[in-house]
Amino acid sequence: MDAWATRDIGPFRVTAVPAVDGLGDPQLNWVVQADGQRVFHGGDTMFHGYWWLIARRFSPFDAVFLPANGAVVDAPHLQPPSPLPAAMDPRQAAAAAEILDARHVVPMHYEAEVPDKIAGYVEVTDPAEEFRAHAGGRAHVLPIGEWLDLG
Repeated sequence: MDAWATRDIGPFRVTAVPAVDGLGDPQLNWVVQADGQRVFHGGDTMFHGYWWLIARRFSPFDAVFLPANGAVVDAPHLQPPSPLPAAMDPRQAAAAAEILDARHVVPMHYEAEVPDKIAGYVEVTDPAEEFRAHAGGRAHVLPIGEWLDLG
């Protein structure tokens, strides 16, 4: 799908929205609406200027799912390496959630127990705790398999 395109899939209305990643790959994020609720899935995006456009078209959100690992990548095909994160760090994810007017925000795409096990991929030290500190009461750090009740 192209950015801003919308498809109805069963009870869901799905809209592709612009995103930017730190590796130069084309990116889309997703707004999903159904039964009067709206969620945002942020993939591996960086902090970017589209947040305000997305917010103007879709906010408020019942829940947003955003990367919060702040991964710095040193891969053979990306040389010289950048010392800057290729995806949002916890503070940036919390700021994006604020702009999107999210009632609930869930960090994703982090593995606090094994970040240095992948060569050339280094996350912030404790993404979940740092995210909680920046996102406050709207933060929901969910264990694998746990559900977030939007009711």
